[in-house]
Amino acid sequence: MPNLSQSKRERMLAFLQKIKDEHRDDDDMLIALGEIESELTSKKYGLVWEQHEEAVDVMMRDNIPVFTEVPEREITAAPGQGYNFILEGDNLHALHLLTKTHRGKIDVIYIDPPYNTKNKDFIYDDKRIDSSDGFQHSKWISFMAERLRIAGNLLSKNGIMAISIGYHEVNNLMMLCQEMFSTKNVVCVTVQTSSGNAVQNGFTYVQEYIVFVTPPEFEPIELESEKKEYANPYHGMNLSGFNQTQRPNQVYPIFVDSDGRIAGCGKTLQERIDDGSYTGDKSDFQFDYNEAPDGTVAIWPITQRGDACVWRLIPEKLKQNWDLGYIKVVPNKKGKNKYTIQYLSGGIIEQIEEGELETYQPDKTIPTLEVVGFKTAASSVPTIWTDTKFLTSAGSKDIKAVFGCKVDFPFPKPIALIKEILYRTSKSNSLVLDFFAGSGTTAQAVLELNHEDNGSRRFILCTNNENNICDAITYPRVKTVITGNRANGTTYTYDNQIRTLLLDKKITLSDLKTTTLYDEIVSVKKDCEQEFCKFSTEIKNGRAYLYGLGEQVRVGGVAANLLFYRTDFISKDAEYIADHLLEHIREMIQLEHGVKIDGSQYLMILSDEEADELQEHWGEYENVKAIYASKEVLFTTEQNALFAGVEIHTIPDYYFNFELKEVGETW
Repeated sequence: MPNLSQSKRERMLAFLQKIKDEHRDDDDMLIALGEIESELTSKKYGLVWEQHEEAVDVMMRDNIPVFTEVPEREITAAPGQGYNFILEGDNLHALHLLTKTHRGKIDVIYIDPPYNTKNKDFIYDDKRIDSSDGFQHSKWISFMAERLRIAGNLLSKNGIMAISIGYHEVNNLMMLCQEMFSTKNVVCVTVQTSSGNAVQNGFTYVQEYIVFVTPPEFEPIELESEKKEYANPYHGMNLSGFNQTQRPNQVYPIFVDSDGRIAGCGKTLQERIDDGSYTGDKSDFQFDYNEAPDGTVAIWPITQRGDACVWRLIPEKLKQNWDLGYIKVVPNKKGKNKYTIQYLSGGIIEQIEEGELETYQPDKTIPTLEVVGFKTAASSVPTIWTDTKFLTSAGSKDIKAVFGCKVDFPFPKPIALIKEILYRTSKSNSLVLDFFAGSGTTAQAVLELNHEDNGSRRFILCTNNENNICDAITYPRVKTVITGNRANGTTYTYDNQIRTLLLDKKITLSDLKTTTLYDEIVSVKKDCEQEFCKFSTEIKNGRAYLYGLGEQVRVGGVAANLLFYRTDFISKDAEYIADHLLEHIREMIQLEHGVKIDGSQYLMILSDEEADELQEHWGEYENVKAIYASKEVLFTTEQNALFAGVEIHTIPDYYFNFELKEVGETW
């Protein structure tokens, strides 16, 4: 239903009531009119678009998607490490299957979806969309919304999503993410990607954007050059980028007693709307300081300037963290709030709970913890990235370097850009998903970053084979990077040059008038000339930086393991669907656990007969790490004792249980 003025809505409702009165004896008519009335009376905020159904949706009505492994494309170059995956097929089908294996397990999602530039770069239902299509934007939004909804379910508790996008859809994407992920932060970073292409009225676009969807407590990892030291681990609970319209479940009063203790919380704006205690527009909601219980004062989410915003935490999480000592109440002499509410970020809490940071409780009547000897760097990651290594032209050079020749792939992302994103958002063991894999830049970025910091990140790529992209570019690129061997028989190597910060100095007027800064740089270079082969200097944001560059390490291949799957389908009209699905259970187990059912270290048991056979030949299995067994398998007492030193995993019902129930079958 499009946006309507209040007066127009009222006229339409009055006319609708007239029709209802005229057809009060027609039940079908009244039901239909009731649905229209519901649409007219429901509140609409934010992005409104026309919903479109895709052929890939329709396909799943009559078919069950499955993965089929392609053995000849397996790569095992790093024995003992977990497997990475390339999933070839429509990404909506792949995402559907990933919800069965990776719900809540993906740490970082990076995607580079179609930009919908009006130049037929966006394909919807096998048709290239251009400016002549009146539903150009709504089709793109509908296309993205369905995939982002699933992606959100795949993210882990502290998972992060990063989406590259151009100026044509960046505003729609921001609004879509804010609506779909209302409890998370949505931040837009501008990246200079070209020297510019004039588009309209003399304006030249030199930038693209990255939209980050993060947990409220997330802080990106900063480079050494961006760090600013501070000693207070607590941050303000105000989240100033949002208001009550966008996040009504994060708008509520916090009640603080005279001793500075949190006594409780009032109802959120969303709760007030749901129970009918507030019936106005969200934007009109006023903070009432008089609703605090006796002996307490109400603290509302407002900025230092007095502007309404939201709290970073929902009431339940706030109360939980207060009891654990992760919330601080500080007297405030300015503004309406008599106290400010501060919190510890998720990263600091994790360090405390893992024993990396020592704490003490200064006041036994208040749970707040203080951190011993805390000193860290404030996050000051800029939202404008202008490094030349992020230019699209660098991405083309990256692909050319891998293949040893020019490759016909438009606007590839530079490896440096994806590595920058992963560096700032991932941990050394993160699982990374890219379901618009394109040329495979994300895979290469993961592998190189692992090599540089000794990490164990793994990737899952989803790609179709449109225009033979997967067969000709994505898979060959990943294979070449892993093995160091090009298809033409030549060797691929990449340069890994370590850069170390040697000097970080604020530039003063005195430095500019004298040779003080120059002399200091020369002195540091002299002290370190034996350690580094080159030096580089950088002036940025009023500070001077000196870096030492280590020797270039030429690497021929970054050893890793890879399994390759294609999407197939089983008709819901087929006989014995359960038997057909069993043929694809192996793929699901491997995908979920990042392993290869190899008959040696990892085994799959689907029947009691197979269990008996394994028992009979157990002496031949010396290196078994895990057994994946059907729930129908009942191990005997003897077998349980025999397999005691091995991980036993029950193959879950959630792989295809819903589909089997739908067609009237069971395992």
